[in-house]
Formats: sequence, structure tokens, C-alpha cells
Amino acid sequence: MTSGELSRAREDWLVQSADAAAGTPLPGARELVSSSWWRARRTGLDPDRVAPPVVADPSDLRARREAHPLAAVLPTARRLLLAEPLGVPVLMAVSDVDGTLLWVEGDAGLRRAADRMAFTEGARWSEDVAGTNAPGTALALGRPVRVRQGEHFATAVSGWSCSAAPVRDPLTGDVLGVLDLTGGDDLGRERALEFVRAAVGAVEAELRVAALRRRIVPGVTTPVPGAPRLRVLGPAPTLEVGGQPRPLSLRHSEVLLLLALAPEGGLSAAQLAAELDERDLAPVSVRSEVHRLRAVLRDRTHGGLDLSPAPYRLLGDLRCDALDVRRALREGRLREAVAGWTGDLLPGSDAPGVRDLGEELLLELRTAVLEGDDDRALLEFSRTEAGRRDVVVARDLVTRLGPGDPGRAEAVARWERVRG
Repeated sequence: MTSGELSRAREDWLVQSADAAAGTPLPGARELVSSSWWRARRTGLDPDRVAPPVVADPSDLRARREAHPLAAVLPTARRLLLAEPLGVPVLMAVSDVDGTLLWVEGDAGLRRAADRMAFTEGARWSEDVAGTNAPGTALALGRPVRVRQGEHFATAVSGWSCSAAPVRDPLTGDVLGVLDLTGGDDLGRERALEFVRAAVGAVEAELRVAALRRRIVPGVTTPVPGAPRLRVLGPAPTLEVGGQPRPLSLRHSEVLLLLALAPEGGLSAAQLAAELDERDLAPVSVRSEVHRLRAVLRDRTHGGLDLSPAPYRLLGDLRCDALDVRRALREGRLREAVAGWTGDLLPGSDAPGVRDLGEELLLELRTAVLEGDDDRALLEFSRTEAGRRDVVVARDLVTRLGPGDPGRAEAVARWERVRG
């Protein structure tokens, strides 16, 4: 059945299904699609008014990402599904087990179009709220699914096609989430589904290797979700271990950040002193500070994170919000970078190495949103402390958000305020 024939059949079915017996097939449709439509119909969804809810604000979204097991294998998924051109524009989406989209990445034009139907990070696309769609239906059935254009229950999604497959925990078999490719008609074909299946196989294998390494070699420093996290964006630096943030002194935060930036060989006491203070800070003072910091790390991380003797290097995995922003920028994940910018980098610091990183990072972020074509990223940046009073950001936002855009009124108000 062609897409046009299926669209006409779906209209007839929607009219008749109110009176028809539950389970009456959708004419010409695959059994998978027909059954899914009946599940959607029983929930009371109106195909013309489907509105997947945004259930995670930027702060909640960051927390969900950091805690999710698939965060550790996201680079592999990106490499397989986005880094190698498929010949057609694509979006890669990763959801959790509830159907909430944690990551939506790929072609900028498709992202803007997807935003308009709420196929965006933080939105929930489970079947009960979005009807038939590849990520939601894959979760409902627990198996790979492809959905082509008119097979979608929601009218707004009928021009899209997608293929998705669940990702399972290699030890328990439990579903962790879904990996999805979304775009035009090519993404709803069997070969696209096979491609997604292969990518899921690769990330599950990576999860399995990491789990086995942790079992066989206790204490191995394989990066896993839940590793200590240094938060240095904003006025109050913290070291988060096991999801519990605890205050960290400014000096210790500076040292950890600089060592996280250090080359593989580490930094000598003299090199670290120069990065910490533009005056002549004695290396012996640095050694004393490192000694105190080592004791703090051993106490809080129970040996999970330590510092080597000079030259100083981090021993163990340390995540850092500022470095996550930089990585997201350099991998083209602009919205993720903007969401991660929660304040200036250690604003109370006078350390030259910290000041330089803060200035470079903010300039890189500002340039990316101004020169990029992601209007939503620019809008989100304008809401940050750094972008709120930026005249150029306000001016460009008014230019780029046309009449009818949901953010237009906010953009005009900000432009009037900063211009005044």
C-alpha cells in the first residue's frame, strides 16, 4: 500500500473505529501498526491533537543524562549513526525506558522541524501519549520497530519515518532505553532498521565489556555513569559523588580542574603553580595543597579518585561540567552545551589557567550560537546570565524568530530591555 493509500485508509478507519469492534484491522496496514493504533485509540488520543509532553526541564534533563547507563556508550552510537554519512538527513534519538527523549542530535534542519512537533530533548514519546511511533512502539513491544509516514497515529508526524530498537542491560536483560533514527521515508525501511539493530548490538557489546571489566578487575577505572563529578560552572563549586554534591574549596576546585585539563604526562609542581597564580607561588605551597586535596579525594571517593605523585595526574575517572560543555560544542551538540552552561567558570578564581579557560569557553559558546542555525539554542543562551544582557544576542534573536514563533515575544521584550 502506498503512503497516499494508507493515509486515506487511516481517515476512513478513524471515522469508523468509534463504532467498530476493538481490534478491527486498519485496512492495508501491517498487524503491528493496526494493533498499535488500537492501543492509542483506547487511551483516548485524538490523532489531530497529539501533544507529547515535555516532562524534563534543562536541569532535570542534565540529571537524567548523567545518571543514565547509555551516557557511557553515547559516543559509539554517534559514531555509528551520525559520523558516517547515510546519504540522507537523519536525526538520532536516545530515550530512557519511559520514552523520554534524552538526546536528539543530527541534521539542523530536521531538528528545527522536529521541534515543532515536540520531538525534542525532554519530551516523552511513549505510545500512551504519542500514539504509534518507532521509539514508543519499540518500548511497548520490547523489540525493533520501523514506522513509515502514514503509519504514525499522530497526524503531525505522518510525514516522518523512523526505525528504533531497544537497548538492553547485558547482565539483566532489562530494557534501558531506545536508539532511534528519524527522518524521511528512507528511515522507515527495513535496511534502516537493520542499521539501527547493528548499532544497538555495538553499544550493548560495549556495555557488556565494561560490566565484565568491573567484575574481573575490581577498582578498574573504566568511565561509568556515577563517576565523581566536578561542578565549577556557577558560584559554588562542588564535588558530586554517588549523586550527592558536597562543597569543595575554591583552591581545590582550581587544582582538580587544571589537572583535568592537563596533558597526559601531568603537571609538575612548578607548572601547576604558574597556572594557579600569576605571581611567584612557591612549588612547596602547591605540594602542600595537593597533599590536602588527596586526603579529601580519598575520603569522599573511597579511593575511586586520587592524584599521582609529581608530576601530578588524576588517577581515576573525573567528570566535569565545564569540560562537558566544551566537548559538546566540539561535537556539534549545541543545545546540550547551552543547557550545561549554568554560570561563569569559578567566578571567584584569579588563577590564570582558570580565567583563560573560562573566557575561551564562553567565547566559543557565544560564537557557536550566533553563527549557528539553531534558533532554540540561541534562545536558551539568551536566558543564561552570560546572554541575558548581550545586545548582539538579543538583536539576532529578534531577527531570527519570526512572527508566530513561540519565543518571539520574549525575544522582542529582551531586545527592548537591553537596547534601553
